[in-house]
Amino acid sequence: MPLSTTDLVCYSLLVASGILGNGLVLLTVITNFLENKTMPASDLILCNLAVVLLLISIFRNVLVITFQNGMDILFAPILCKVFMFVWTLLRSMSVWGTFSMSVFHYISIKNHFIKIRRNAFWTTVKVLAVMWVFNCVYFIPALLYTDRIEANVTFSVQLISTSLRPVVGCVWDFPTFEANLFYVTASLVIHEVIPVILMVVTNLSSLYTLRQHSKTISAQKTINRMASERKAALVISTLVILFVLCWGSNVVATNYYNFTRGSSSTEFLLTIANFGTYIFMGFSPLVLLIGHSKLRRKLAQLLSKPWKRQVNPVGYSSNYSSNIAVVTF
Repeated sequence: MPLSTTDLVCYSLLVASGILGNGLVLLTVITNFLENKTMPASDLILCNLAVVLLLISIFRNVLVITFQNGMDILFAPILCKVFMFVWTLLRSMSVWGTFSMSVFHYISIKNHFIKIRRNAFWTTVKVLAVMWVFNCVYFIPALLYTDRIEANVTFSVQLISTSLRPVVGCVWDFPTFEANLFYVTASLVIHEVIPVILMVVTNLSSLYTLRQHSKTISAQKTINRMASERKAALVISTLVILFVLCWGSNVVATNYYNFTRGSSSTEFLLTIANFGTYIFMGFSPLVLLIGHSKLRRKLAQLLSKPWKRQVNPVGYSSNYSSNIAVVTF
């Protein structure tokens, strides 16, 4: 279904915002790593999520906007297999990446009086590597059972997750209806419902723990630490709420539209589903850049450095520093 001019402009702005915002997050984190020769575990998690969202915006969203605008983009069968594998892998990792931020912050708060070990970075690397390997193995069927579809195809599977919607003429096509339904349902539960529930529970637990700690602390240093933790919790809570709302609207709208067999009276649901996808991609990096004080200060320094050099050729040094013990915002 071709997009209206208004929809196309809005989608394009959101995709451009996602590409620019995630690119700036990566630039800030990598620059800090090159200057300090170390990367906190929290920055590694941010970098992982930013890379995933950036790849989704470039690899999938740009193509989908072009396809939905009426341009004839149909992949060959082998390209469909590669596309659906990479797309489902990245979409799943965006969910688990958002969840990992909530978990790391929760662990940091629970270890309030215990310093995180020096090998926290390598522990985080191992955990993220396990997540990537698990998702790669799980989505191997995307390489085996993906096919190119024609324009007039009726889908029999009513339960569709946000990862499995047909895009650019590609769709999963298992040998039997039962296998199709089982795998789609399993993907929806394992890679979307479970991590979404866990991230909500983890975030609420973090907020509850912070509230309990704030009632018992007295030292000024601890008070400052808790204020920083509350700011971090606010940013992560905003990300989680944004993700849950966008994900929920996407799933509900897509499934209801599919349940009505694509009735013309429910075509507006596709617009809601598309906005649900693009809004999180476009606004999540802005939430990080605005809410994360260290990222914000470092980015401001990077952007203002060329102007300062024109005034002061000697240059200046950055005072940005990171703490591997907690996610501070």
